[in-house]
Amino acid sequence: MTVRAAGAIALAGVLMLGACGTTFIDETVATPDTSPTATTAALVAVEPDAPLDELLTEIEALMYDLDQRIVDDDGQAAALTRIDELWDVAERRIRSDDPDDVYNFEQAIELARTGVERRRPADASKGYKILRDVVDAYLER
Repeated sequence: MTVRAAGAIALAGVLMLGACGTTFIDETVATPDTSPTATTAALVAVEPDAPLDELLTEIEALMYDLDQRIVDDDGQAAALTRIDELWDVAERRIRSDDPDDVYNFEQAIELARTGVERRRPADASKGYKILRDVVDAYLER
């Protein structure tokens, strides 16, 4: 094998492994109380006229540690159920006021669903990061 062929194989290996993402949690964000009792069992039904910023903040709090819940197999289904309930109300408002913004939110929510349903914590982590940025941008307007 020539040096050129060995170099090409090494480069291909690095590029293939480089495509794998790293899941991390941004430690600069305050840790919300997302224990199963705080986020699912003790919560009341979502009010249809609840303030949109409160709905989005609660979704963000639930998605904050969803990746770790998937790893620990602890409360991820209940958290996703609550996220879906909140999103049903929030989506209607966003769709009626700003229909062009719905896609970015849906992308984040779908990653959360995929993470839970397929046990893919990295998808849940990516969904949280997307949602965090989308919520920040949406609420700053």
